[in-house]
Amino acid sequence: MTEHLSTTEDTHIWPRSVVVIGAAGLIGSGVVERLAVEGLVDTVYMTDLRENVLQAHAIDVSETQILTGNTRTRLVVGPPAEGSGVDLVIVAASAPETPDGDRRDFLRANLELLRLLLPDVERLAGEQGIVMLLSNPVDILGEALRRLSGIGPDRIVGYSLNDSVRFRAAVGRELGIAPERIEGIVLGEHGDGQVPLFSALTLDGKPLELKSEQRARITADITGWFSRWSALKPGRSSGWTTPQGVAQVVKAMGTGAIHPATAWTGSIEGLPDSFVSMPTRFEKNRFVPTLGTLSESESAALAQAAKSVEAAAERALHDLRLSK
Repeated sequence: MTEHLSTTEDTHIWPRSVVVIGAAGLIGSGVVERLAVEGLVDTVYMTDLRENVLQAHAIDVSETQILTGNTRTRLVVGPPAEGSGVDLVIVAASAPETPDGDRRDFLRANLELLRLLLPDVERLAGEQGIVMLLSNPVDILGEALRRLSGIGPDRIVGYSLNDSVRFRAAVGRELGIAPERIEGIVLGEHGDGQVPLFSALTLDGKPLELKSEQRARITADITGWFSRWSALKPGRSSGWTTPQGVAQVVKAMGTGAIHPATAWTGSIEGLPDSFVSMPTRFEKNRFVPTLGTLSESESAALAQAAKSVEAAAERALHDLRLSK
């Protein structure tokens, strides 16, 4: 275990300690960089099979901290000491995405990887720690983790903010305006089961009404994002958007602000017991969905997404058991 940089005065309340599993990869290293450069945590533990790459990333990020004048976050190559848990376990380890495929195409590989990582994830999370999944399909993996582990379902969360970012971008393209003027979120399943919340769209803080044909074009835009990305055959995932989004989510969790996240539906009447993206607040070390009022069609689509995730997780876990 190698440390880089000593922290300055310790003032954070939550999270104080984070471990990033898969920190040598594009997304994992980007998450480490954002957490450290923004000084969002006291200690970041970096784990991966490629320790030499971790060492290089740690040196690079620590020097970036000096440039930005924020060296409070301590970087540690390796896990915390045996018996020590952390506030937040971020699972960024992932199988390569499949070009021209669907997000579910590499479910089996990522599910097998999650199963192999499970003992470490449970040990690091301990009795109170939170587990944040970045690997796809994040909702199905979240449901699988709930079933495979002893971690409480309200301590499991999946990163899904990118869907809302792409929704805002699509609305901006449709209207020919800057997307930062738009606020909007996407619920449901990460992929074709997305539920764009048109009823809550705002422009410059005011409600935004769209025509049905505009909604149809925007929905086609966001559901077609993955195929357009795969057609580029970049051999990589969203290496800048996701780390920046994770930093925003960590901030929101620390302050109790409402933010979209893939969370457990078990506390919501009328939804199948599953994981889908919902407006969520982090309270008393647990995730609490805060759905609010949805239109009839949005409620139906969200229930269908939860049912789809539940069934997919059941099939995937059945196949995993058969393959052992």
